[in-house]
Amino acid sequence: MSEVIQEKPTRACPNLFPKELIIDEVDGKATNIKLNSLRRPHMRSFHLSWLGFFSAFTTWFALNPLLKKTIAPLIGITAGDVANSDIANVSSTVIARFFIGGLVDKFGPSRAMAFILMAGSLPIGLVGLVNSAGGLIVLRLFVGIIGSTFVPCQYWTTALFSKNIVGTANAIAGGWGNMGGGFTFLIMPQVFNLMKTIGLSVGNAWKVTYVFPVIICWIVAILCLRFGDDHPVIKTLPVAAETEILKDKPEEGATAVIDTIAAPTHILGGAAEKVPYWKIMLRAVTNPYVIILMFSYACCFGVELSVDSQIANYFIGKYALDQTTAGQLSSIFGLMNFFSRASGGLLSDLMFHYFGMRGRIGISATFFFINGIALIGFSFADTLGASIGSMVVFSYFTQALCGTTFGIVPFVDSGIMGAVTGLVGAGGNIGGAIFNSIFTAYVTNLSGGFRVMGIIVLVCGFLPTFALRVQGSMLLFKTK
Repeated sequence: MSEVIQEKPTRACPNLFPKELIIDEVDGKATNIKLNSLRRPHMRSFHLSWLGFFSAFTTWFALNPLLKKTIAPLIGITAGDVANSDIANVSSTVIARFFIGGLVDKFGPSRAMAFILMAGSLPIGLVGLVNSAGGLIVLRLFVGIIGSTFVPCQYWTTALFSKNIVGTANAIAGGWGNMGGGFTFLIMPQVFNLMKTIGLSVGNAWKVTYVFPVIICWIVAILCLRFGDDHPVIKTLPVAAETEILKDKPEEGATAVIDTIAAPTHILGGAAEKVPYWKIMLRAVTNPYVIILMFSYACCFGVELSVDSQIANYFIGKYALDQTTAGQLSSIFGLMNFFSRASGGLLSDLMFHYFGMRGRIGISATFFFINGIALIGFSFADTLGASIGSMVVFSYFTQALCGTTFGIVPFVDSGIMGAVTGLVGAGGNIGGAIFNSIFTAYVTNLSGGFRVMGIIVLVCGFLPTFALRVQGSMLLFKTK
């Protein structure tokens, strides 16, 4: 038998390939992760959550590998136009993530994931119709909506895994999903080259290439609808009283308001279905610690989005590399998510085991400081080897910070998990839009843009962690 009901383990560093998946007898959540399993409901939905985000990320940044060298000259747009389209690509996700959180609270992550993948992938398939800078910007505004799949991805794993392992689960799912940003730099130039090999002209080959990500998204969407389970036990949970969801909000000064993440009816499709949407969102946006975490995520995931947009241009412009080679080097950044974001979640859980919530906050603060310095160091690299090496360093800390940040998110206000996840996720996109806007002033000197980004990470990522309070704990002291 591969599942047993048992008390939560106290092991500090989790075994990700255990013999059995252990289920908590109270809330039905898994207290460990068995990566080599597809058993319902926990592990099958876990793998669908990251696969959905992976396909979305592949589509979201599919234009970047071909944009500067192939598409821009063909449709007659400038480097400035490309930079503005990069801003559009991440800006629209801010609005989408803001709204998708409350909707996931109502309809569940599997249906939300499938809908966004199906609808959000269609614009990329129409990119061949674009023939102007304005058309490209409008199209990328719609493409960016697919980035909101992050919300059902993280919501899903939070619903299925217990507090002792949720940081790791969120980090692995988010990180493996983010690998789509590296995969797209590898695969899109190769698909484009294949289209040319079979006889298509350059002008037609790039247009046909963008049917590929649409197909991927639709296949994964169907898998989510057919095989995904929203909840640990059954697909539909009984609806709680309308006021119940608003009762578990942490009170100021409480030391252990949320000793565990709330029961399933508080998190998924239960009470939230009876509470007006505006009340859910109002409760989230008026929580100052949600706002701090939005800043945190802006300075890690926002950095990641901006680097995904700029890194290929950096290698092409600074070292005169061809499109395929620049794509291969750029893919290193995204593919490091295979372990980097997950390691952030693991370290967050490990620090929680030994130091409680202060440990989770502390590891984030430490990583923000290191990452700010690493980004500034990258900006001074003057050889290809130095650029690649320093990119690997800041890549690790940028992505690990995404894991440590979402190791904290589930504990802020569990009764409105979708709304909190959506807002913090939107913070990442706001950061990405701001950083891409900064890069428009550094089109001919991208190194300068990376230097400014490092300074912002130190000021807006590192310093606010000292004001973050979760479950009565702050970085330097614990409130009574």
